[in-house]
This record gives sequence, C-alpha cells and structure tokens, in this order.
Amino acid sequence: MSAPTSPISPTQSFTLDRGRVVTLADATGEPTDRPTIGGGGVYAATGARLFLPPQNVGYIADCGPDLPAEYRTELLGLGEEAVWLRPRAEPTTRALNLYSSGIIGEGQQTFEYLSPPKRLVLSDYFREDSPLADPPPHWVHVVCDAERAKQVLEDARVCFREGWRGRLAWEPLIREGEEVSTSTPNHLELQTILDTDADVETCARLFQGRMVMYGGRVPSIVVRAGAQGSFTLAEDWAGWVPAYHTALGKIQDVTGAGNAFMGGLLAGLFATQDSRTASIWGAIAASFAIEQRGPAIGVDAMFVNARLRELTRRVDEAEGVYWGEESVGRSSMESSSLGTISEDDRYLDCEEE
Repeated sequence: MSAPTSPISPTQSFTLDRGRVVTLADATGEPTDRPTIGGGGVYAATGARLFLPPQNVGYIADCGPDLPAEYRTELLGLGEEAVWLRPRAEPTTRALNLYSSGIIGEGQQTFEYLSPPKRLVLSDYFREDSPLADPPPHWVHVVCDAERAKQVLEDARVCFREGWRGRLAWEPLIREGEEVSTSTPNHLELQTILDTDADVETCARLFQGRMVMYGGRVPSIVVRAGAQGSFTLAEDWAGWVPAYHTALGKIQDVTGAGNAFMGGLLAGLFATQDSRTASIWGAIAASFAIEQRGPAIGVDAMFVNARLRELTRRVDEAEGVYWGEESVGRSSMESSSLGTISEDDRYLDCEEE
C-alpha cells in the first residue's frame, strides 16, 4: 500500500505536554537522578522514528540559550533532517518528576514546573521561517484539558479555512469527537470521563456511544491500558494488542510510554492506514520507551523488526491465527519495512525546550 502524500504530526508540544529538561526527585523535592530531556513531543517523535526515516519526521524544539550542548546533540540524534532547533530568548523550560518512594518509577508520581512553559499552536508550523511548512502536517496529536482544547480547535479551524487538510488525534474529548479522526484516552481518563469503573472494552464502547449521541463522524478509539496493552475500536478493526513486555524487570521508567505509543500509532496510520498494524507499532514504540530514562533515540531497526514479528505473532494467535514455520505473519509484518515511505512525506512533531 502506498503512503499518503502528506506528512504526519503527533504534535504534543502545542498542547499541555510541553518540552522541558526534567529532573527526578523524591517526595521532599531532593533530586535523585541527573536531568534529562522530557516532554510528550520528544517521546512521540522518537516513537515515530522507530518506523520512519528522519526525512519523514519533523520535530520543532524551541531551545532556550541555557539548553546544554549535550541535549542539543541528543535531540539531533533523531536525525538532522528531522529536527528544527528553533532558538527562543527565554530560558529552557525545566520541571520535576516527583516520586513518593524516592525511587524512579516507584510510588505516586507528581509533576511540577520549575519555570513557565511555552505554548505552541498549529499555526507555528506555517510561519514563514518554518522548514516544516511545506508539506504541512498530516496528523496532529492533541493532549490537553477542555479549555486548552477549545483554543487548539479554534486555531485548527483557521488552518482548515486556509486550506490545511490534516487530521487530529485527540486525548480525549467527547463533544469535539466529530472533529477528530482518532481519540486516544487511557483507561483511567476514560473511567473519569464516563464516571464508571467499567473495564477497558466496556469503557471504549460507552465512549463510542456517547459520541454517537452528539452526532457527526465518530472517530476511531484507541484506549491505552498500561500493562494490559491497548484496545482499538475502529471501522477497519476492533481488538487487543498486549503490552510487549511481560516481565517487570525490563521496565525502568514508564514516563513517556503513552506518548511513544502515540508516535508509533500515528506512524502506522500514516504508513499503512491500518488500525491493527498501527496499534502494534504503538505497542512496540512504548516497549522501547520504558526500558530506560529519557527517550529511546537511535534504536537499531533490527531490534524494532524483531519485536514487530514477535508481537504480531502474539496478536495473531490471540485471534486464532497460528504461524507455521514459513509464515511471516499478517499485514503488520508485511508493512513494517522502514523503507516504504516516500522521502517527500514527513511525520512532524513540535516541542518547546
């Protein structure tokens, strides 16, 4: 299947998830680890880069003058073609991830900004100095509260009127459902929205029913459920993709896993237009994100393809399709080649650091 001629963009950065340098701390605020790059956008871009070459990925990093050179180098590890290090006069946004246990990834986690974040908007892509304006983004990933979402939609509507024909993936708003193509809440968010303690599948179908009540087009729904994996409810496929890792010892830090999942998911939708394949790609992206602190930049394609094969086999077998010795699996494996995307296409992400 040929790729679309427009780029793809899981832009976390113009929503509530801004780029920042993050320090981990215990419940008293005392640092427990060295600072690292953070923010949903960089995890999403990294998840996409597992499957797409750098010329197909675009990432805007608004860099303050105090951003250390080592972090600039790390960002450029996504590929120089993929990253726009846009200078900003203000200092780099910094934040704390707080763990009540004092151990990374254990105990209750809270988040605190140490300096004001900068909000980007979709129209930042179309500025005269933007190297990512032509071609414009194909997918935009939005993660924010309802008030911020209204602002994002207003800006998107202006872009629509000016001829932009991209798609929105949203986390998660019911009333705006008809204006987005994919809604991607996690299970806890969905339980809160629906005021229920129902299981994942029930929540997904209740959420879909609510959107039907509001009329208009009903988007695909992908519910992220942590260790359970994800459940997809779309026109072309409904089903589960399990989490790749089954052993807790492989998990170092779950920060950014959901964002990495979204990067892989949207890369899959961009490259294959297949919800099943895209959900598997998302799970693979998340599997690399949780194995270390910070984004997993520079993963060898051999490891990506090996995990794609293994997880595709597990999904197939859960659906009653068993591989023979010569089998290479279903479309998820067949479409996993990293060379299937035209160099004229691009997956975009923007982030403020």
